[in-house]
Amino acid sequence: MNIDERLENTNFPLPAIREINLSKHPSSISLGLGELKNFTVDPQIFEALSSNWNNGISYTQNAGLPALRQAIANHQKQQDGFDYNENHVVVTIGVQNAMYTSIRTLQKLGAQRVLIPSIHFGIYKKIPAEFGMEVICYPLNSDFSINLQALEEILLPDDIIIINSPSNPTGKVFSTDELSNLGELLSKKLTKGYAIADEIYSALVYEGQTAESFSKFFKRTIIANGISKSGAAAGLRVGWLITRHEKLAKAFTSNNATIISTPPTANQYAAIPIIDGQTTNTINQYNQFLKANRDKVMTMLDSLDIEYNMPRGSFYIFPKVGNKITCNIKDFCITTASKPNGVVVIPGVAFGAEEYIRISLATAEMDEALTRLKKAIEHSL
Repeated sequence: MNIDERLENTNFPLPAIREINLSKHPSSISLGLGELKNFTVDPQIFEALSSNWNNGISYTQNAGLPALRQAIANHQKQQDGFDYNENHVVVTIGVQNAMYTSIRTLQKLGAQRVLIPSIHFGIYKKIPAEFGMEVICYPLNSDFSINLQALEEILLPDDIIIINSPSNPTGKVFSTDELSNLGELLSKKLTKGYAIADEIYSALVYEGQTAESFSKFFKRTIIANGISKSGAAAGLRVGWLITRHEKLAKAFTSNNATIISTPPTANQYAAIPIIDGQTTNTINQYNQFLKANRDKVMTMLDSLDIEYNMPRGSFYIFPKVGNKITCNIKDFCITTASKPNGVVVIPGVAFGAEEYIRISLATAEMDEALTRLKKAIEHSL
């Protein structure tokens, strides 16, 4: 077949998350958001953007604005003690671009397999699969922790493994012991490969111990992070990669420059106050709000005797509803989103877990949303 014939005979489905959100009725409330939409943005972000606007209309270096990269390096040093500098950092257009570039670069350097959690954000599987890499899901325990014994059995020395804490969609935040045990296993077995740690939600932990960077526990870690979540600034699309290996960072820059040339300059200035800690008070307010909403959701789930693990971070809760919603859960989500005065939640199939739904905590309409969701679940019985 030629190009036109293949185009005519090929489907290009949207990710399930987008499909559900696009089915939303105008009167429905969204608990499907992957951003802190309509949350107050810290004014220092706007100040940094506006005060540097005249400096922000020219290209930066391909790796990004030196001042931003140094700020990221300084921040990461506080996390794990390694003496980073700007040459260890590559600024990207969001974390999705960071994941794409890191996986593609490692594949070009010879990596063949990518290990991802059995419950995962969809791009972890889609990106390496598009490059022809073998994608293997490693098992999680019932509390969403990593099954280390099962992981050890499948791990090869030159694999790439993706971890995500705090997690989308589960809200799981790995403890120090969990990170230490994983780091010990990888130090023993992953001697030629790398871990890619997606830490985009690292600032959004609203209870218990704060999130720790996995680079503290395993030196062959590539950190992917950004400002979209903690800054309530998803549309600025500022992310980054950081690695202890300067030549690997240079390889990331070389490959990413082919895709994006350079990140948007003005937006990079806007990221600096977040990384420097100037917006901490605002982030703390986000966390207090998310915790209050989490508690409301747990009360509703308890009233229906629905199983869940209590999340501590990100802005999601991931209950197991397979024994309560007897119809196809994706169909339930589409129907519930599309009807008047409905509510949007995301089916777990989008994350490799068919019996679950993902509920976002990032809404100012949680009380009414939960009333609607409870009614929809009860009517599905």
